[in-house]
Amino acid sequence: MRLWPVVLYFAAALLVCQAAETFPVTYAGGNLPLKHDKVTASFDNGELVLVQHGQRIAVPAGNVTAISCGRDIRRRFGAAVLGVVPWMQLDKAETNYVGVTWKDDTGEVEALFKLGSREYRDFLGALEASTGKKAVDPHKVPVVVHYGLSPTTI
Repeated sequence: MRLWPVVLYFAAALLVCQAAETFPVTYAGGNLPLKHDKVTASFDNGELVLVQHGQRIAVPAGNVTAISCGRDIRRRFGAAVLGVVPWMQLDKAETNYVGVTWKDDTGEVEALFKLGSREYRDFLGALEASTGKKAVDPHKVPVVVHYGLSPTTI
């Protein structure tokens, strides 16, 4: 009988955590009227909500036309010293980007967000789940396989 209040407590905590799913991202570019600074992104009632310094921009999930994602890996300053630690890859710095394009009444709007490695996977998954669109990595080339070709036609 004591187990029941514990189950209710964890169920309520889980619902609160899911309802308040926010992601700290950095606005890195695009044609939004935002500063290149921290933005709080959240998914609420089928909308991507961006909040920065009291300014709120809500994007309906149905208006999103494209999602792109990518990583930028560069060598850090002093990489020779940091590279001696095996399996840690301390000599490389990785930056994750997510680009979102949507249609608005003013036309097409684009935004590029920079995320930490912890938030990248979760934000991208939540964005794909809410919009129903799959993110595309423009640096990866799709492989096309042709079957049924004879050696004489190649």
